[in-house]
Amino acid sequence: MTNTQQQIFDLVAKIPKGKIVYYGQLANRIGISAQMVGWILSGMKSDELHLIPWQRVVAKNGFISSLKLGQKGLLQKQLLQQEGYTINGDNVDMHLHHFEF
Repeated sequence: MTNTQQQIFDLVAKIPKGKIVYYGQLANRIGISAQMVGWILSGMKSDELHLIPWQRVVAKNGFISSLKLGQKGLLQKQLLQQEGYTINGDNVDMHLHHFEF
């Protein structure tokens, strides 16, 4: 695991249940692009998904952008619904659930 991956995973692990952050927040904290954060999280293997609450990271407007990836996006949406997030269409209500580090 690279240092950047570890930094992202460490931050994601701190997102409390019921809260959401967006890719750019994580990126700003460690000095990389939001796209890089998305790339690293989307590259997690199925046996790694239980390690951190990756599903709590969405686009700035609340869009569950991993839905573009197919099954992984559907899993993210399902996990968020199971955790009780307010979701309208494919967007998490950021007004209710946004978290600031």
